[in-house]
Amino acid sequence: MLLRGGKLAASKTEAENKAEMQAWGAYMGGLNQKGQFVGGLPLVGGGKTVSASGTNHEAVTSAKEGIVGGYLVIKAGSLDEAAQIAAACPHVTNEGNVEVREIAPMPAM
Repeated sequence: MLLRGGKLAASKTEAENKAEMQAWGAYMGGLNQKGQFVGGLPLVGGGKTVSASGTNHEAVTSAKEGIVGGYLVIKAGSLDEAAQIAAACPHVTNEGNVEVREIAPMPAM
C-alpha cells in the first residue's frame, strides 16, 4: 500500500492530529491482531530523485508525479481483499489515497 497525498499535520488542529493518531493506532492494532501487518513506515520529506538523466536533489514534490508519504506491507488473500483493508486506512479520511499493489516475486538470477 503506497500512501499518497493527504493533509499535512501543520494544516490541522491539535485535536484533528490527535484524533488521526488514535485512528492510526486502532487501524494498525487491527492489522497486527489479524496477522495482516508485515511492515511499513512513514517517509521523511525531501530526498533525491534518480533517473537516466541524472539526480535531482529533491524528492517528487508534485501531485501529478505522485507524492508518496509512506507505505505499508500487508498480507491479503487477494487484491480485492487488500483494497478493502486499504479502504479502512485513516489516510483515506485525511484526504489522501492509497495505491494497492501486489509485490512481484523476484525472478531467479
